[in-house]
Amino acid sequence: MFGILINMKKTIATFIFTYSFVLNSQNINVTESKENFSTGSQNAIVTTIYENGLDEVLSAWKKVLKDYKNETIKDSKGELFADNLLVKEWGNNTIDVYTTFVANKKDKTVKMATAFDLGGTYLSSNGDKDKYNYFEKIIKDFAINQTKTPLINLVKTNEKKLNSLESDQKSIEKKTESLKNDITDYKAKISKNETLITAKDGEISKKKSEVEVQKKVVEASSDAVAEQAKASKKIYEKLTGQLTDLEKEKRSLKKDIDNYNDKIKDSEKAIKKNDEKLAEKIKEVNKQKDSTEAIKKRLESIN
Repeated sequence: MFGILINMKKTIATFIFTYSFVLNSQNINVTESKENFSTGSQNAIVTTIYENGLDEVLSAWKKVLKDYKNETIKDSKGELFADNLLVKEWGNNTIDVYTTFVANKKDKTVKMATAFDLGGTYLSSNGDKDKYNYFEKIIKDFAINQTKTPLINLVKTNEKKLNSLESDQKSIEKKTESLKNDITDYKAKISKNETLITAKDGEISKKKSEVEVQKKVVEASSDAVAEQAKASKKIYEKLTGQLTDLEKEKRSLKKDIDNYNDKIKDSEKAIKKNDEKLAEKIKEVNKQKDSTEAIKKRLESIN
């Protein structure tokens, strides 16, 4: 009963996990609003990054800013400041870039607000549409990338786990197939031994007749000359020895049959256990497939 409850909890957890991925699918939105920076309340481009952490997002944004020529990039009290950043497409005039990050660990989101000081005025869609569109695209592409990257890694991890589970499944199936082949082999050996026993019974029956005949010869020659009696007895002993060997061979064949039957029973038990393992492994594989597909769908929904 306890095991059933655990399995039910696992199933429910998998369902919730899968459902939440589908339910939370969304577009990455970029908006314009007033946000607070070290320089005060400024016009900014704002977006939210999902499925990621603050440190990873901040580090990635630093790399984006470093792709532009700049004097310094500083991180202070939750604000990233790029001093005198140069956008070649805009000429030789430098800009200052301020970015703040607010992380929600529970929801795994990071709100990112970026203000661009063009030299006394801050970038806005009303002031310079082309420049605004330039950075709006960069920020949206960045947010999409940073939302997708952890999910891409998660897909890789899940696919690796799925491959491992499928490999385990194949191993179990291969073992079962090997056990079935063993049973077929044991049955063939039993059939062969039964044929040999039938033939051996014929040889034993014939040899017994020869022994009986020779026994009578020995009894009849008991009054004969010593040499004749001795020769008859020697033949009798030889025939008796041959009969003993035949009966021993028959017993050995029967013993082998009993041994093969025991092995068949052991293999059948092993197959039953393997079938149970296989059923559980197939469940694991299917759950992992569902989980992996859910993440892929979540990944495909981000744009």
